[in-house]
Amino acid sequence: MSLLALALLAGWSTSNPAQIAKGKEVYETACILCHGKDGAGNPEWESEIRPVSFADCGTTAEPSALWKSVVVNGGPKHGLADVMPAFGEAFPPDELTAVVAYLRTFCTTADRYPPGDLNFRRLIATGKAFPEAEVVMKMKIVPDEGETELEFVYENRLGPRFQYELEFPLRPKATNEGYGAGVGDVVISGKYVLGFNPSKLQIFSAGLEVALPTGNEGKALGSGTTVFVPYFAFGKGIRGSVVQGKFAVELPANTNRASRNYKYALAYSFPPIGFSRTGYVPALELTGAFNPGNDSHSQTAVVGVSKALNKLGHVIASVGMGIPLRPSGGPKPKEFRAYLLWDFGDGPFWQGW
Repeated sequence: MSLLALALLAGWSTSNPAQIAKGKEVYETACILCHGKDGAGNPEWESEIRPVSFADCGTTAEPSALWKSVVVNGGPKHGLADVMPAFGEAFPPDELTAVVAYLRTFCTTADRYPPGDLNFRRLIATGKAFPEAEVVMKMKIVPDEGETELEFVYENRLGPRFQYELEFPLRPKATNEGYGAGVGDVVISGKYVLGFNPSKLQIFSAGLEVALPTGNEGKALGSGTTVFVPYFAFGKGIRGSVVQGKFAVELPANTNRASRNYKYALAYSFPPIGFSRTGYVPALELTGAFNPGNDSHSQTAVVGVSKALNKLGHVIASVGMGIPLRPSGGPKPKEFRAYLLWDFGDGPFWQGW
């Protein structure tokens, strides 16, 4: 797909005039007292709790299903304050949908932001196209080799579509082969959303990772050279399930120390079991790397499941098993993989339990 075609996907619309007008009526009837005329969380009565500001465009990262559930079921359903009542029996469903659409208009530049409906669940091995504000701790254990790998990731957003990221890999103990413990090659990266289409549930991004030679090459903690990794990522919703992918090429500054590799990851996550924000999400992933220098090709299948740990759904854990598929000969030690994620863009860690 050309960049021009991707550009045509940009933007999402909150401009259904009839729906927005109806939503405004509902808001002024039931919401304005607590949330204020401007939606910025300025209640018109004395309250110890300041409501969320709908004018904060960071809230666009939250899916509409969550907002509607809070409106329908009330705050306690999602670990929020009980001053937020449930309106599910006070208004018909179409009016509740309309008020959620109206809430989106308080961010005056909402059309420039990818909506939270495209913020698909993070999987274990496959990257995301959506720009995030998260802290993630990843873990991979290969019992047969006595190896444990940890990775600490910090991601944050700048503006509607850009995300920067810092990755700190760590091997806490030496392996059976004698590779030592320590910090690996630190990675800095940036990602930009090229385009998105909410009606088709699709999003496309491109980015660049730069792996710095901070790890000890002799301990197999690093490559010994800077490695540039341009990549392309996408996400696509299909009837409740999601397909995600990432394609990248590793370009070492010194090819005598590291080889060029083509890497890919493709994933299919099944419809959530339970509420999409907090339910179980089973997934099947395929990751691979091809080295054209020696014509080697490795592949691993990853079977996993993720689940939000709290009612708000911004603290998530995932566990899974990696099963090597290629190369075909020799031993194929299985891998145990997991992550723990805190989406700090949705609030403090302790909120929403």
